[in-house]
Amino acid sequence: MRRGIALVVVALLTAGCGTGVTGSANASTPAPTFPVSHPFRLVTHCGILTTYIAGQTFYLAELYPARVTFQENPGDPEVSGTMTLLSPHVARFTDHAGNQILFVDQLPGALNTPYPFAVRVLSGGNTLIDEQFAGRRWHTTETLPGVKGPPYGNGMDSFTEVHGTLTIIDAEDAVFRSDAGGVVHFTALGPIGCD
Repeated sequence: MRRGIALVVVALLTAGCGTGVTGSANASTPAPTFPVSHPFRLVTHCGILTTYIAGQTFYLAELYPARVTFQENPGDPEVSGTMTLLSPHVARFTDHAGNQILFVDQLPGALNTPYPFAVRVLSGGNTLIDEQFAGRRWHTTETLPGVKGPPYGNGMDSFTEVHGTLTIIDAEDAVFRSDAGGVVHFTALGPIGCD
């Protein structure tokens, strides 16, 4: 008898869970409309590689960060403007002078493609400077055989520039090949602060 009552109770409870019951779970959520703009302060102190938009990291779309230029106050490590989310994957920063910088939500640059590139060897030795490229800061402890930086005492912070190609192997590894045939392996540094 108890088993029969239990079956009836279960049947009544599950009958109320049929398709005739509607709730917020079945309601459709409207998709966001793009573009969406808001005031934004872009950090520029150590160069522009990434920024944080809509809860996620966006990467500078330009492979060569040195090509991104705009007028700024050299004493201010940030630039004011507007960030416009053009789609879930692309955003555009516009400063007050009208200069624009495009950001994407995926690391830019194709794998296994040699890009024209130059590395710099510091004064007084053979240490290579960390380089910015394709949304990352690249570091190496290797040296180029036979290449030295200019001597100290020349009155300026100087370096020797070596031309070649940089090939991104994966998200964290790249290889530089100089025009003279030297090879150096680079590793992408994680997000770090700067002075």
